[in-house]
Amino acid sequence: MLLQSTVATEILIEGIGLHSGLPVSVSIQPAPEDTGILFRSLMNDTKRGVRAHYTNLQDAQNAITIGNESFNIQTIEHFMAAFYAFGISNAVVVVHGSEMPILDGSSKEIVEALNRVGVHTQGAIQEMFRIPYPIWVEENGRYLIALPSEGFRITYTIDFTSKSAAVGTQTAHYVIERDTFAESIAPARTFGFYEELEYLKSNTLALGGSLDNALVFTKDGLINDNLRFSNECVRHKMLDLIGDLALIGYRLSGHFIAHKAGHTMDLALACKIDMVRKRKQRSSVMSRQVLKRRELEFKKFKERINFW
Repeated sequence: MLLQSTVATEILIEGIGLHSGLPVSVSIQPAPEDTGILFRSLMNDTKRGVRAHYTNLQDAQNAITIGNESFNIQTIEHFMAAFYAFGISNAVVVVHGSEMPILDGSSKEIVEALNRVGVHTQGAIQEMFRIPYPIWVEENGRYLIALPSEGFRITYTIDFTSKSAAVGTQTAHYVIERDTFAESIAPARTFGFYEELEYLKSNTLALGGSLDNALVFTKDGLINDNLRFSNECVRHKMLDLIGDLALIGYRLSGHFIAHKAGHTMDLALACKIDMVRKRKQRSSVMSRQVLKRRELEFKKFKERINFW
């Protein structure tokens, strides 16, 4: 039986926003059972906040933004990934700013803070949803698939050959557990391309970006001094995927296979998975006819995309 948990004590983190370039301070506080991850702002009077859930999504173009009539909060995915990996079900995240701090472009500092304060196990049961049959989203040769599997697994492939030979094509596979996440995924930094920087900043994006919080690639090489991993870019995409899927609001068991996916596709899959879960709740027994139909549809999909 899986139980809910929260942070053992308050965590304070400071930094700058990647897109705003403004200073941000964050207080991550313990929360009661069944709270979920709740973001609140020190910049308005309301205590209502916004729950970290895909139904509150405002934008997924360059980072995840959630919000409601109270306020919006941007770039939450690196924090959400760390919460998910550590099994944090409940927390109140109080933010002084409109964006979460980018820190060094990864979840490394968040993981260090969680390890420092520890996790408090609570009494309520944490919901787990097991992927019952293949579920997928696709667009223009890009796809994201969820398959039935024990545990939480990710296989991810990126291909940025057209933008930088130094990134090229990368693939990684991990079973996502706390220690694996902390050692192999959390330190992977966000990345971008030198030729896109002028466009981003002219559109008031990445105003806080620097070599201290992002990997920057030219057509042929890396501007930063070094990489933390030879395939750091695909590991960071896995980090983003974990944070995005965490917006579903419960634990997942399945094998997630991504090919050139991204935030928008991640959230589209989360929505489809939740629809399947709700359908399954209405009818606890899934008929063989439904399973057979889904398998047949997936077989046709695999043939169309030449999926192994």
